Amino acid sequence: MRLKVLVSGLLILLTASCAAKQSTSFMLGQKLMLDMRFYCADGTPAQTCKTPVTTLLPEFAGIIRQGNIGGVILFAENLADTRQIVELNYAIQQLAKEAGLPPLFIAIDQEGGRVARLPDEVATRFVGNMAIGATYPRHHTAFAEKVNQGIAKGVRLLGFNVNFAPTVDVNVNPENPVINVRSYGEDPTMVAELGSAAVAALQSENILSALKHFPGHGDTHTDSHTGLPRVEHDLATIESVDLKPFTHAISQASPPAMIMTAHIQYPLLDDTRFTALDGQPTLVPATLSHKILTGLLRQKMGYEGIIVTDALDMAGIAHYVDHKNAVIRTFNAGADIALMPYAVRNPQSINAFWELYAQWENALVSGEIDPDMTKASVARIIAAKADFALDEFTRQSLPERVAAASKALPVKANQETEQALAEAALTQVYNHDVLPLAGSRYVLVMPDDARCEAMVGALGRLQAQLELNCLALTAITADTPFPSLSNADALIVADITPQHSLAEMGGMADLSVWRNKPDKATQSLWLYNLLSESHKSQVPGVFVALRAPYNIARYRDVADAAIATFGYNVTVTPAAGGESQQARGAVFDALARGLLGQTAMPGKSPVTIE
Repeated sequence: MRLKVLVSGLLILLTASCAAKQSTSFMLGQKLMLDMRFYCADGTPAQTCKTPVTTLLPEFAGIIRQGNIGGVILFAENLADTRQIVELNYAIQQLAKEAGLPPLFIAIDQEGGRVARLPDEVATRFVGNMAIGATYPRHHTAFAEKVNQGIAKGVRLLGFNVNFAPTVDVNVNPENPVINVRSYGEDPTMVAELGSAAVAALQSENILSALKHFPGHGDTHTDSHTGLPRVEHDLATIESVDLKPFTHAISQASPPAMIMTAHIQYPLLDDTRFTALDGQPTLVPATLSHKILTGLLRQKMGYEGIIVTDALDMAGIAHYVDHKNAVIRTFNAGADIALMPYAVRNPQSINAFWELYAQWENALVSGEIDPDMTKASVARIIAAKADFALDEFTRQSLPERVAAASKALPVKANQETEQALAEAALTQVYNHDVLPLAGSRYVLVMPDDARCEAMVGALGRLQAQLELNCLALTAITADTPFPSLSNADALIVADITPQHSLAEMGGMADLSVWRNKPDKATQSLWLYNLLSESHKSQVPGVFVALRAPYNIARYRDVADAAIATFGYNVTVTPAAGGESQQARGAVFDALARGLLGQTAMPGKSPVTIE
């Protein structure tokens, strides 16, 4: 079957190449995946442009048409509501059809949990991968299958055909700033099984799955959005831990259509050095490594699908290689698609893009970019587009597509699965005879106002006559006085670690917001002292880890019980008709039931907490 698809892809490639003005331009364009996140027609500097693109602007239409562009990735800023999303994706594919181009890959990062781009009122976010890992002992791969099939159904209705998911990095490092709860856990066998189940579920709904981040991002202290991480594992650990989920997935009946590279150094896989932009000799990252992408992934591991880079505007690449050479080097390393090779944000950056495009095209003509690898690469791309029937979205009219999506979204079954996952993942780490909670007067500390609202609402719906006082951590400073515990029957403290990363916020455009985040050390010390005060006062204190559970160890000697939820998502419904806004989340409904003893807490942490 795959051979037939490849032959079909080659025929499509030949036909399209003849139709294109220049075959080199066609091949180059098909290997580029651009973002359209922001655009400022008034010339606002690219670094400060924050005007979202929610329609297919003529500027981007021109780039797609003239550049024979093969794919785009959309972010949260591009996505407002069901109708707008369908109209945008339909316009992109209709443009390709009218231009005589193959349909485009339209990609999204809809992992679930920390990283989800679609509005919650459009598509269910779900709790996230580590929550799925917590259900594995009882439910095996059931939630990986249900969640990813649900995600796939939602994104397909909206016109997406690629999901950059699942994350199969084995999170063996508690200090990992960018993966943590995006991972299923620390056991490579479990991660491999859950990841392969997720791939099969996504692709059963005709969504190309992109397994990430090869060769493994689970043991790093650095976020590749802001730096270049390095993994110092020995070869035995690399094979048995980091590579195992990828090896397992490749061997399945439904292997991943795509695998995404990591901007990460692996000295024992490739110790080659190059001269970086700062003039320093630098160990080559996997994204630019021929030994890793071609020698290991293609030849040794036998992967036949599409290799896509992680975003090339991330610091793990952009601080070391210029735009021109990043694309040339990754193509020669074996990558099929360069993701976000240059950010188009204003008219000036359009000119700069075309200058780069000409340089990449010249590199193809001159042979600086390997011609044989390029032809094989484009054949893979075209074959995948045929295999997954990317032209299917425009076979129906736009009104039909809008009506179908509007009727089906949000999918009720997905909301039910989200609640079931939240309850199945809820994990009681320890309990010194204080759970279920007694009494009716509780002092709460939550990460922010929305989580306060969600927790207060969840408890209030379960038990009448509760007296609940909630303080948001966002208001905490070193001098903030403790809430009074004199009449409290229990103290419930919930926290998030790590804080928001650039990945869940959307990427490099949010760097300034990320740098201005609240001081975590101050918050943690304040929480520790508050729990110490409750312990001295013999007021039962419960600590809840709302994301990564590692921080439970910090509070073990002052908290009487600890619970892990592995997620903290809430949906905020805006105020209307004189009513106040409401925040609600499956995790908080499950947590409230667990605290009051109305449901078991059957989960098992998939990572070691102490």
